[in-house]
Amino acid sequence: MRHENVEFQFLSAAEPASVQRGTVVVRDAEMVLEVECPGKERPYTIRGKAVRHYFQGRHEGLPDDVPVQAKWIRLDDIFIGTWVEAGRDYLFTFRIPDTPI
Repeated sequence: MRHENVEFQFLSAAEPASVQRGTVVVRDAEMVLEVECPGKERPYTIRGKAVRHYFQGRHEGLPDDVPVQAKWIRLDDIFIGTWVEAGRDYLFTFRIPDTPI
């Protein structure tokens, strides 16, 4: 199922909170996050594989893209996780809308 216009919230102790939009695709044992990034031509694409009770993956971009690794888990109706981008740690959250596209 594909969910568009998903709101991703990013929190960091070193930077102000930010909100990005993107798409979440849910498949068997994986969840793909496509998070738009201001000033970039392509979104970050994280293909999260299910590992026990959480998902983990890394950005599948071009070799010169900023490296990103992420882990996230579902807690009730919200997903929460860690996002490590170029050595900086972020907490991120998102909700999947009730109706897929």
